[in-house]
Amino acid sequence: MVEHKRSAWKSTTVVFLFVFLLLLVFQSNRVTLTQDEGLTLDPAQRMAAGERVYVDFFAALSPGSYWLQELMFRLFGLSLWAGRLMVMLDFSVQCALLFWLTARLASSKVAVTVLLLFAGFQISSASFLTAAHRWDSGTLALAGLCLAVHCAQREVTRGTPWIWAASGMLLAAAAWCTPSVGLLIAVEGIWLMAAPARRNAVVPFVSGVMGVTALAVAELAVLGSLSAFFHQLLWLRENYAGINFMPYGSINGGYRNFLGGTDGIGGRLVRLVMVACIALPAILPPVALAAWIAALWRGKVAMKERPELLLLLLAMGSLIATAFPRANMVHLAFVATLPYALAGAALARLAPAKTSAALAVVPLVLATIFAANYFIAWHGTSALSSPVGRLRVSNGELADFERLFKEVRPGDGLFVYPYMPIHYFLTQGKNPARFSWLQPGMMRDRNARATLAELQARPPEWLLYAPMSPKEYRDIFPYAPNVNWRFEDLESWLETNYRPAPDPKVTVGGYRLWRRFPAEVQASR
Repeated sequence: MVEHKRSAWKSTTVVFLFVFLLLLVFQSNRVTLTQDEGLTLDPAQRMAAGERVYVDFFAALSPGSYWLQELMFRLFGLSLWAGRLMVMLDFSVQCALLFWLTARLASSKVAVTVLLLFAGFQISSASFLTAAHRWDSGTLALAGLCLAVHCAQREVTRGTPWIWAASGMLLAAAAWCTPSVGLLIAVEGIWLMAAPARRNAVVPFVSGVMGVTALAVAELAVLGSLSAFFHQLLWLRENYAGINFMPYGSINGGYRNFLGGTDGIGGRLVRLVMVACIALPAILPPVALAAWIAALWRGKVAMKERPELLLLLLAMGSLIATAFPRANMVHLAFVATLPYALAGAALARLAPAKTSAALAVVPLVLATIFAANYFIAWHGTSALSSPVGRLRVSNGELADFERLFKEVRPGDGLFVYPYMPIHYFLTQGKNPARFSWLQPGMMRDRNARATLAELQARPPEWLLYAPMSPKEYRDIFPYAPNVNWRFEDLESWLETNYRPAPDPKVTVGGYRLWRRFPAEVQASR
């Protein structure tokens, strides 16, 4: 059996600080154009300016992440650095808690190995470490669970009620960022009720949940956004689940396309190894479950450890369930921390120490190669001044971003279509419409008509436009074959009243800059 040691909080703190400082240098102002980052930054900026979420503008997400991001802007000002602060804290906390939990279940040496694997594979793409509500909910949920694990082997009636209350508060906060994460509240509550020794913790736990929930409801009520929030939940139920379904462990474009097109056995083998690394968030949960069942069968789990192990395994399954309906590899990666910890600790218990060390060599080399991509790509960037502070932009896009910031000035009218609201934040252009994005298939024709009316009433000077083909929409929504991929009236009006900005051409992230036609209407600024 692996020797058990309590993870030193000093070591855990060192992990947090090291990862955070690393991201502060390499990620805080690095531009990676993703469709989803703007879903958090643009609404949070509008809230910081005094607008009411769900009432004054359309917002697709629950308010938790908006509130957290709004707080960052109010504390540190409007910049990409402030916009990235939450995700940098999230990832640093996850790395620290991964180390703490793995050391508790196995040993510090195993914890270091698992941490290096997790961090190496997770940071391979800079676009993954961008603002997203699932980063916030995953981190808050993991912190709440770790508090419960910390108390699992202690007498809950002696000095721990506040810890159980804090656990409930963290899980409730996670649910206000991603509602489906509320499943963990039920899981931990049932787990507490299942054993007489833990039942005294139910009251403080539920009190923590209800306290955060009451504060959130009160905030929405004060803003006048409470009823609009419930309408938004209904909108998500009607518009999101069906069109966004993706099977467990899938990738955009499919594995067949990813593996195809390579000549020779060597090329295919390389791609298979890459697929295995990319697919770890889907592979590790069943591996963790099977390994712990084997460890229990072989007597590798002490009786006092079993309650916390049960909670962690149930929590892992619940977190995976929260990834649905879009349970592709990206969404599973957001909840991969617990599978990494559980799989690593269980395998370490089952295998002799020397065997475990030997087996870890190849994964560590692969994780190093994946992580190297992150730093190599950073060296291919250059500094650039922008309305949201000093940025790092890839050299291939530097000229286009310079021209974009020269043409679109802060406060200029701008509409981005169909789906890249991060441009509003980076340019500080002013969107005259209620919707900051209009994804055909998710939005309805009535939403497009309302947006068209707003644009006609206050035509913006600039348009960032990326016409998309039916194939491109099918790649985004591969299991929604009947998706309406165009808003014809809106697109016709845009193409009639705007022209691509001539000489020089400006294209960023696939979106080309267009200007209102005739130009003399907005010639003077």
